[in-house]
Amino acid sequence: MASYLVDGLVLPIAITGHPALDFCNTRAGWGAPVPKEYLHTHAHLALWAREHGLATGADVARWHRAQRRDPAGAAAVVARAVSFRSALYALLIGPADRPDWALVNAEIAAAAATATLTAVVPPAAVPVPPPAGEPSAGAAAVGLASWRLAGRGLDAPLLAVAWSAAELLTSATARSVRACPGEGCGWVFVDPRGRRRWCSMAWCGNRAKARRHAQRQRP
Repeated sequence: MASYLVDGLVLPIAITGHPALDFCNTRAGWGAPVPKEYLHTHAHLALWAREHGLATGADVARWHRAQRRDPAGAAAVVARAVSFRSALYALLIGPADRPDWALVNAEIAAAAATATLTAVVPPAAVPVPPPAGEPSAGAAAVGLASWRLAGRGLDAPLLAVAWSAAELLTSATARSVRACPGEGCGWVFVDPRGRRRWCSMAWCGNRAKARRHAQRQRP
């Protein structure tokens, strides 16, 4: 699958526009005997979180220092992340069972325990009334507060993913998630119109066409 280098580590490209879905795509070849894994170490998890807007560079630097102090703890977080990813994938694509729901709920609950409301100041929120007959713009488009996760430990990137997954699972988007049937793929994507088949026509779609063409050419 398509990937790129970040600080010397290989990460999968983003194709979905949602962190929780792209987190599922840190594995390719779902259901294959030997899937392709991108989430090898805590460093991979930390960089992935930064690349998807769930962490800052300062967060990653702090996690790298913590990982060196507690390699066993970092490995345990990666194991939790992998388990969470499998359960989340099952919820989105199926079949999911009670342990899958329990695991996803547990990580979301852990994330919620660190969540706090932080005041939001709308951009250019000047208390000047609009001209008569015109709707108010600006401040009305932004709420008074936003959720922020206060966790700073090694599991903070995982909790950020779990919080993102909670938002996804409670939205209509979750009903439109599909899995690519390409060989060695299984990447997820959003298909609201039910017309999309491949994660990307340039990758899985063209490979499938090439295989069908080769089969037709055989004597």
